[in-house]
Amino acid sequence: MTTAPATDRLVDDYLDRLEDELADAPSSRRRELVDEISTHIEEARAALADGGTEAEVRMLLDRLGDPAEIAAGVYEDAPPAAPAAPARAAYGWAERITLFLLPVGGLLIPLIGWFAGVVLLWTSDAWTTKDKLIGTFVLPGGYVALVWVTLMGGSSSDQACVTSVGPTGRALGSQCTGDGGSAFADVLAVAGIAILLIAPLATVVYLGMRLSGRAHAPRAGVGRRPALG
Repeated sequence: MTTAPATDRLVDDYLDRLEDELADAPSSRRRELVDEISTHIEEARAALADGGTEAEVRMLLDRLGDPAEIAAGVYEDAPPAAPAAPARAAYGWAERITLFLLPVGGLLIPLIGWFAGVVLLWTSDAWTTKDKLIGTFVLPGGYVALVWVTLMGGSSSDQACVTSVGPTGRALGSQCTGDGGSAFADVLAVAGIAILLIAPLATVVYLGMRLSGRAHAPRAGVGRRPALG
């Protein structure tokens, strides 16, 4: 004859499996369902002699259904999860204007155009402090610096030459003032101009890539089982 504790263990094992299958459900919903089924089992066993034999209890639990199937039904009946909030656009109008003004704003509106780009850069939450420091100090003024250096370099390299003429009208020689520059100085000038040309472009590319990286960052919550109500 089957002892009562054996039938009790059958019921306890069944309820434990049910709780495991409902692990992803909210605790209140899980507790409610387990208590409801536990009460139903107790009422059904009360109608059996001595709580029912092992065979009778097994039949009772079979009629209730497998815990995995019960849990699956709960998840299917759950309301759909609320749609995720749309990701922030990678490029808003402020960011687009910023990427335009930093390199060429100073050419359009001297000083003010570049400064406006810096203000937009620092008031936007699309970049980190490190990004903003790079955008501000890699080449302040953008391409204005290139224009200024080019003009100053051209004026400083000008030469003035005077030709001496003899009594007979024959040229005796020429004397030039000013520095025509050396080959080394020319190399340095070309390298400096290249840096002034590349730096603003490299800064804009860097800031644009930082924005693009944030836009494609994985969003939290994707692929998870929806919460149950």
